[in-house]
Amino acid sequence: MRKIAFAAIAALISTPVLAADMAVKAPLPSPVYDWTGFYFGVTAGAGWERARVTNTVVNGVPALYSPLDIPALTAFSSPTMHGTNGVFSAKAGYNKQWGAWVLGLEADISSRMNAESNTIGNPFFVTFPGAGIGGIAASANTSWLATIRPRLGYASDRVLVYATAGGAFGQVKFVDAYKGFSPLGSGFEFGLATASQTRGGWSAGAGIEYAVAPHWILSAEYLHFDLGSIAAATLVTTQFSPSNATFNFSTRVSGDIARVGAAYKF
Repeated sequence: MRKIAFAAIAALISTPVLAADMAVKAPLPSPVYDWTGFYFGVTAGAGWERARVTNTVVNGVPALYSPLDIPALTAFSSPTMHGTNGVFSAKAGYNKQWGAWVLGLEADISSRMNAESNTIGNPFFVTFPGAGIGGIAASANTSWLATIRPRLGYASDRVLVYATAGGAFGQVKFVDAYKGFSPLGSGFEFGLATASQTRGGWSAGAGIEYAVAPHWILSAEYLHFDLGSIAAATLVTTQFSPSNATFNFSTRVSGDIARVGAAYKF
């Protein structure tokens, strides 16, 4: 009986010890990731730039074009340009987290993008169907593109999904070279319009980020930008006559960027 009693007492004493030991050895839950802090990173992807040209043709004195030909010439000289480019960017920003919500501000600068078109045809087919000809080589280059955008996101531990919108700025250069032969001209006619300007506009997009380590974040993002319009004009003259006209161009530049990146959070 004494052996049985001692065994029962030993079991009662050892049970809390074993329970405490098991509690100490139980794995602790992983801490929730904190998105608050400054970060710096780089991205790479593709950019699709568009430039929609609108040309207003104004006859000079003496007139170079028949009024009947101006609608077709206007359409002919108003192309929509497209370009696909590799885009590389640097970015920096700051996030502040409140619960699952993350509010931040990001600035970035991206490499050159361009769009271009080449058009050849007869825009004078109404009055000169047999021999009229015209050719336009146009391009719109964005030497650099910068954005500064607030971001609002929702975090689930190491995953952050966000939307963003803000300002966009870029150095835009437009070039339009025209050469043609029209009914009222004498010889070939020429015109060259150029303009270079820093434009301001807007940008908006969305993305997702994943914290692979306490200080390293991977990202994927889509961004749309619109830099508004840039204006340019040229006087079109002919080889052997005083006939002339003016081309007044307005070119709206916009585009889309899809990119992936990596950032270091301090």
